Amino acid sequence: MRLKLKPLKQQVIVITGADSGIGLATARMAVRKGARVVLTSRNPRALSAIAAELRAAGGQVAWHACDVADTAAMRDLAEVAVNAFGGIDTWVNNAGVSIYGEIERTPVNDVRRLFETNYFGVVNGSLAALPHLRRHGGALINVGSVLSTAAMPLQGHYAASKHAVKGFTDALRQELGHHGAPVAVTLIRPAAIDTPYTEHAHSHLEGADPDVPPPVYSPRVVARAILDCARRPQREVLVGGAARQMEIMQEISPRAYDAYVSSVAWEQQRAEPGSKRRNEALYAPSISGNERGDYGGHVMRTSAYTRTAQHPLQSLMTVGAIAAGAWLLSRSGVLGRVDDAVRTRLTGRSPSDEGDATMARANRQMRHVLRHLESMGGKPIETLTPEEARRQPTPAEAVVALLRKHGKSTEPEPVGRVVERTIPGPGGDIPVRIYTPEGRGPFPVIVYTHGGGWVIATNDTYDSSARALTNATDAIVVSVEYRKAPENRFPAAHQDAFAAYHWVLQNAAELGGDAERVAVAGESAGGNLALATAILARDNGLPLPLHVLAVYPIASGRTDSPSYLENADAKPLNRPMMQWFLNHYAGSSDKALHPLISLVDADLRGLPPVTIINAEIDPLRSDGERLAEGLRAAGVPVIHHMHNGVTHEFFGMGAVVGDANKAVKQAAHNLRAALKAPAHV
Repeated sequence: MRLKLKPLKQQVIVITGADSGIGLATARMAVRKGARVVLTSRNPRALSAIAAELRAAGGQVAWHACDVADTAAMRDLAEVAVNAFGGIDTWVNNAGVSIYGEIERTPVNDVRRLFETNYFGVVNGSLAALPHLRRHGGALINVGSVLSTAAMPLQGHYAASKHAVKGFTDALRQELGHHGAPVAVTLIRPAAIDTPYTEHAHSHLEGADPDVPPPVYSPRVVARAILDCARRPQREVLVGGAARQMEIMQEISPRAYDAYVSSVAWEQQRAEPGSKRRNEALYAPSISGNERGDYGGHVMRTSAYTRTAQHPLQSLMTVGAIAAGAWLLSRSGVLGRVDDAVRTRLTGRSPSDEGDATMARANRQMRHVLRHLESMGGKPIETLTPEEARRQPTPAEAVVALLRKHGKSTEPEPVGRVVERTIPGPGGDIPVRIYTPEGRGPFPVIVYTHGGGWVIATNDTYDSSARALTNATDAIVVSVEYRKAPENRFPAAHQDAFAAYHWVLQNAAELGGDAERVAVAGESAGGNLALATAILARDNGLPLPLHVLAVYPIASGRTDSPSYLENADAKPLNRPMMQWFLNHYAGSSDKALHPLISLVDADLRGLPPVTIINAEIDPLRSDGERLAEGLRAAGVPVIHHMHNGVTHEFFGMGAVVGDANKAVKQAAHNLRAALKAPAHV
């Protein structure tokens, strides 16, 4: 016999997580329909204000502030409902919170706390409600998610908790059915909803605020679905047609779904830093008390799919229409990947990428940069004279083109002050660019040398890296315009880098810096120069830098390592280019093996701590790995970071490549610790 539930106006409804979002929308709607409501959250102030609001509208309201993770507190909540209104007719387990961030980068304690709320909160609430619901019949409604059956990168732990909620809800329904208990058990599975969800989420995203992927629905769409289940038993309700479309996509073409969420949905969950309200609620109560979030796009007020799916006579037509639409999409290529333009949008890969090893391994953001670089018509460096090579488009220029295409600012990252000057060097004056952070000194000083194979590129080319380091470390960065080959062969660049370091030690105070807190840093050829400078300081009796940052450094004069062979045709740096650089700077294979060039063959003992950052798709990767091993063997503290899915030159691309921001933060963390700079906020 089908269970008959009371009309809403005769019901007592308990709602967890009732101080914001879906819970608050459900409470308001239930009161308008005449139900008596019992509210809970961890925020007594918000609950008191909401109760006053609902009572002013004629509602009958009780509330009890507690944590759903507390089993005894949930039993107390049930007693509050019984004492206030004589019983419980519907119990809504709604409280929940999310974590944004990659699984490997999320502390396990955060995950445990997430499960305490999202999973054990549902268990505790259900066990507290069931004795009362069994007595006279009623509805137990658990709020899961579209991610109860699917998964989403950057919210993997949240998806896991909602999978657990579905498993618990289904098993509980089956057990109650076995015993003939008069309890309707429903799982509500919303799509993306405009609530303070992202505001309250605990975030481990780097360089981004949490966001939700469209389409996005109003929380009142979910509230209507919940209250419909409170009066008519229903097993499971998907809220929002987008939720069903996600399921169909996953069922028809799991690979296409994976490609979609790992590219398009990945980016849709990352908002510009500082653009979203933040009020994390994993460990502490939220303070917002808002029903709606701050989603910036269109918010759908209704869901035709959900409305008809909850009414059996219309559901068949709806499901059929959606299935037919999904079939047509599959035939047209969105899911079947026949249509090349759609496939490129979903995965970030175009058909032309299939034969390109670099594009095949690069992540979506990196591919965008590489395509823009390719579209600028550059010629292979190794086929040109040095003068011609210096006029070729650069990865930095490709980043600017990409920003311009998307209507974003191309202005450089602001710092406190930038000054151009010259300092004395062994071959004449050396131009340097001095970046000073905001604030008052004296600041630590970082002597930075740019890349370009000792032949091409300038301080302008690597301006973004220097600015990023300045702000991330709160240090003065002195960027050295060393002499270039073949006009000035080895050891000219090494001599200039060492001379600049020596000059900074003697003149740091003039810059507003502290001569006792000096580090060296560089990228590619500049990474080689940075470590070589530390070696020269040791060998010439100068104070050692406190830290060395070497970003994908040239560390060997040989070009036969595993990564050279694996990335022989990589972009933007390949094996022939590196051979061209070595030939122009060293002049001979013997000189290329000099220990200041071939650092893996150098005496590395007695050097300061070193940070090495490498890119996966880079001929120099193996050299970085060998250098790290050699430093450890020599007793030098070394931290080695590897970034997958990116290429040589990624470090300065923070405006468009997320891994660049991560790498800068890694570098800054180690530099700050060495330079004893205050933590960056």
